[in-house]
Amino acid sequence: MKILYVEDDARDADITLRMMRKTAPHLQFESVSSINAARERLDHLSAAPLDLVLTDMRLRDGDGLSLLKHIRENDLPLAVIVITGSGDEETAVAALKARADDYVVKSKDYLKELPVTLESALNHYRAGAARRVPLQVLYAESDLADVESTRVHFATNAPHLRLNVVFSGRDVLAALGKNSGGPRYDVLLMTVDLPDISAIEVLREIDGTLKQDLPVVLLCRVEDVEIARQGQKLGAANYVLKNPGYLYELPLQIEDAHAHAELKRRESELQRSEDRNRALLSAIPDLMFVLTSEGTYLDYHAKTDELLFMPPEEFLGKKVSDVMPPDVATQFYNVFAHASDKPSLLEYKLPRPDGDHYYEASVVTCEGDKLLAIVRDITERKLAEESLKSALAEVQQLKDRLHEENIYLQEEIRVASDFGEIIGQSEALRKALRQAEKVAPLDTTVLVLGETGTGKELLAHAIHRHSSRKKHPLVKVNCAALPGPLIESELFGHEKGAYTGAETRRLGRFALADGGTLFLDEVGELPLDLQTKLLRVLEEGEFEMLGSSHTMKVDVRLIAATNRNLSEAVTRGTFRSDLYYRLSIFPIVMPPLRERPEDIRVLAAHFVKQLSAKLGKQIESIPQNAINVLQNYDWPGNVRELRNVIERAVIVTQGSKLQLTDTFDRSTLTDESLTADQDQDIEDETLEQSEYRLILRILKKVHWRVEGPGGAAELLDVHASTLRSRMRKLGINRPKVQAADENG
Repeated sequence: MKILYVEDDARDADITLRMMRKTAPHLQFESVSSINAARERLDHLSAAPLDLVLTDMRLRDGDGLSLLKHIRENDLPLAVIVITGSGDEETAVAALKARADDYVVKSKDYLKELPVTLESALNHYRAGAARRVPLQVLYAESDLADVESTRVHFATNAPHLRLNVVFSGRDVLAALGKNSGGPRYDVLLMTVDLPDISAIEVLREIDGTLKQDLPVVLLCRVEDVEIARQGQKLGAANYVLKNPGYLYELPLQIEDAHAHAELKRRESELQRSEDRNRALLSAIPDLMFVLTSEGTYLDYHAKTDELLFMPPEEFLGKKVSDVMPPDVATQFYNVFAHASDKPSLLEYKLPRPDGDHYYEASVVTCEGDKLLAIVRDITERKLAEESLKSALAEVQQLKDRLHEENIYLQEEIRVASDFGEIIGQSEALRKALRQAEKVAPLDTTVLVLGETGTGKELLAHAIHRHSSRKKHPLVKVNCAALPGPLIESELFGHEKGAYTGAETRRLGRFALADGGTLFLDEVGELPLDLQTKLLRVLEEGEFEMLGSSHTMKVDVRLIAATNRNLSEAVTRGTFRSDLYYRLSIFPIVMPPLRERPEDIRVLAAHFVKQLSAKLGKQIESIPQNAINVLQNYDWPGNVRELRNVIERAVIVTQGSKLQLTDTFDRSTLTDESLTADQDQDIEDETLEQSEYRLILRILKKVHWRVEGPGGAAELLDVHASTLRSRMRKLGINRPKVQAADENG
């Protein structure tokens, strides 16, 4: 507190200042010795503010009362205390009437009480200043003398109360009416004995018709006190009796009425604000916690306590580390250490009776040294994100699968287009096609048997096209074209790093064929260890990719094909019997071309037409002698071999008739194609000739397989090298056409 001390007695001033420095060092004093010096100091009040003036009443160049009036008349924002001598009560009363905040009598121990008096006076001044805000007062009074005296008194002692005078009840209602256009009033000062409408009726109109919440102070004489009390029941704040000196009481009553009304309005607004805030908070699903900077829970807000991790009594007053799991508490303390007025976010997980819940906390500083944590349950969002990630992963997987299917199908289209449709009218072929037609609509596993080049793959395509899976791909794997390890990867796929060279994850053919058909060509060449895995897929519909422990489920129909005798392979132990029986539920045998010679003409015509268009030729016919040669050949390579022969003929043909260029020597023609002059009586044959015919017949029977199970060497019971030596000596050579297509 900064105080200007006005005292012309140097001894009193010195004693007072030394005592104050000792007992109240927080008080800062400036000392002057005259009224003029005090006024000069007050002229610099804006540059060097003061809080209070302590002035002696008797000074050489005037008195303290004149200094007090100067301060009040110029509205200087200062509390004032005057110091009087003992027995000078009249001077003290005059000072109070001039609006001094207090007075001090120079008694024996007055300096001991002076600090308390100074503090009290400053508080009194500040309270009074707060009350002395300008107020618009509607003054209803019919007695002109009372009006004049009230005006004079207020102008001198309460200039902040600005009176607007009316003389009747009707004037009051008109002034307060909505359409009056008059000023807004803070207080109504009204005498109870108005000439036209009584004060009681005015109060009823204000409350009932005008709906105004206006504080009212009533004026009455002693005989009208009962009416004033009725007015209080109708809403008047208070009443003042018109006794001598009542004008000094009146400003305080007006200020109190306004203060109480203002307090009531503010309380009402505060209540509305609290109700609104409470409604807003209740509508917010987030949890809110107020904590100390050390992490102690002080308060909370929750829409319902069921949303809390635990009941309030179990965490209020405790630290985060006492109620949270250790890992979550550590995360919170890390955020607390860096908290500021900008939100710091933290995601964490807590176990709840209905499962794990995910939360997001936003932490900011508040009230200086406290923390506010706004916590939101984001479980649904996290689950949605996980679901979205899973969906995106599935979409990516399907995209990758579609990409691989497209690559695969492009290759398959090129292969399939080389064969065209299955051509032929022979009974043997028609029997196989009838079987395929019956089994195609079902999901039954099919085993297609037949020699190489008989069209086993074409039959598999036909079965797939006539099945319910035709909208899904037919995926092909040639089990004889790849070594064992690569076959497993090709069938079941592999994860990245499953083996050397596996740089990316790749889906297998079973995954690509999910919902469709898988065609295993040359299934008899499948290694034994993979046969077990294949059997599991067929029986359970599940497998694991190489390098993965995750089981994949698939829905695949299997069509297998082989040119081997699987029953003999089972006997030799090179093929699992359980897989053989699982594959051979519905076997279909594709007949070799030598058993359907009637189809050779139509097949040849089909290939000529197809290849002519492809090679830009204009071949319109096939000579009969060429047909005879083709029909008399044994065709160990079957339809594939025939197509190769026709393609070579189309390439060399110059005109419109097909020129067959392949030479079919005696080793390639059937016995029926030999002319009568070539036949010799067996009885006239030499041993060498008989050996030639025997070896040739056996080789044709086994399709020129020299060694291995079922080979010519095994049937002739000789070593393979011995047989090759005899073939060279007798001039037995494998047909050129077959040799050219031996890998077909």
